[in-house]
Amino acid sequence: MSAYVKRLFGTVRWFEYESMGPSRRRAVRWVAFIAGRHFRTRRREKGHTASILSVTGIAVGVMTLVTVLAVMNGFQLTAIQDILEINSYHLRLYDLDEQQSELLEGGRLPTGVSAVVPFSDIETIARGHFERPRGVLLRAVPPDVLQRDRGLHGRIEMVQGAFALDRPGSVVIGVELARAMGVRVGDTVWFANLGGDRLDWRSPHESALTVTGILRTGTLEFDRSWGYVSLAEASRSFDVRQQPVWGVKLHDRFADQRVGARLRVELGLEPEQLESWRSYNRAIFSALRVEKTMLMVLVGLIFLVVGVNIFQSLRRSVIERTEEIATLKALGAPPQSLQAVFIVEGVMIGFAGATIGTVLGLLVSQNINTAFAIAEVAVLTLQDLIGALLRPLGILISGEFSLFSPQHFYIDQVPAEVLFPETLGVFMFALASAVVAALAASRRAARIAPAEVLRYE
Repeated sequence: MSAYVKRLFGTVRWFEYESMGPSRRRAVRWVAFIAGRHFRTRRREKGHTASILSVTGIAVGVMTLVTVLAVMNGFQLTAIQDILEINSYHLRLYDLDEQQSELLEGGRLPTGVSAVVPFSDIETIARGHFERPRGVLLRAVPPDVLQRDRGLHGRIEMVQGAFALDRPGSVVIGVELARAMGVRVGDTVWFANLGGDRLDWRSPHESALTVTGILRTGTLEFDRSWGYVSLAEASRSFDVRQQPVWGVKLHDRFADQRVGARLRVELGLEPEQLESWRSYNRAIFSALRVEKTMLMVLVGLIFLVVGVNIFQSLRRSVIERTEEIATLKALGAPPQSLQAVFIVEGVMIGFAGATIGTVLGLLVSQNINTAFAIAEVAVLTLQDLIGALLRPLGILISGEFSLFSPQHFYIDQVPAEVLFPETLGVFMFALASAVVAALAASRRAARIAPAEVLRYE
């Protein structure tokens, strides 16, 4: 291993030496010429097959990893934004006294804060026209919450009615919850009071609320188990007496620590009175991070296989060109320069494959739903063809194929988000795998002895 490291640094020193000397251009051109000739020239046994397979392997690996990361980012960022905008907020303030609440709501919003909303969560059981009850989380908010919180407004689509909570006895529920209970706008839903002074487990008190709106967020969890009431309705129907939690939205969610520190000073908060989205959602965000990391590792194993293929290809190339290498050594070419020839050839393979794969990956990522539509058409065409062939035998094939059928998925389009640092990292990792494989394969070229090879020529 130490000899290999010395040889590696010897190659680097040779490049530095030649770059500083007067013959730098001739040396670089000579190495590039020989490497390009090796890359383009047909091999004795397999022609260009080895180089094409190496470039193709890297291209396929890069394209797959870029596309998978884009789709994974799309799903994760959408889920994170839904959680932060609808559920958890960027900062949560607990147990504020009357003076702190007045300062927070009555004063000018601090720098970096986009919205401040008081809310309370009520866990209850809802019953509609169908007999089966449903567990529901009712969030009590001010009636003008959509005007205060533009982020929440952008995540909510009203399917029926309006987001109207100003009238007594009003409730707005998710579209899947309304479908499960068989209710529409104007119908009555009964909610069991599971808290407060009127709690009786033998015969829970029920509050009858009128559905004034049915909304869709695009997230199944919220659409099938969430509803909204006003803070006044929560106090009147569910005996909610505790101080509401204050949710704070930021222009930049990564500025939570800086804005949180300023709020602690301005409002005189204790450390336990403020919680960031990082700690509140630590479990789910950690799970998403582990999922993405494991997926990158598993898909990245493609480069291990491709690197071994490049190593074997260049190693065979060194063996086939033993006589040429010996001749060049006899004419005065230093071992490091011959080793650099095969390293440059590996760089060419890696760069070509990584470039092609990155371009294809970006194209597929930006048109992922078109790609899925083409796949569906191809499968349906094949299904029709097989059905036409089997129909004379009395075998019928029926059924529509859909990658994202509404019966199984809550989405009709796949979100994709390409992040430049990740794409650049995939490109560099693919290039590095080719360079390392070429460096390992080029060691044989430096050990060839011209006298032994040319003795009988």
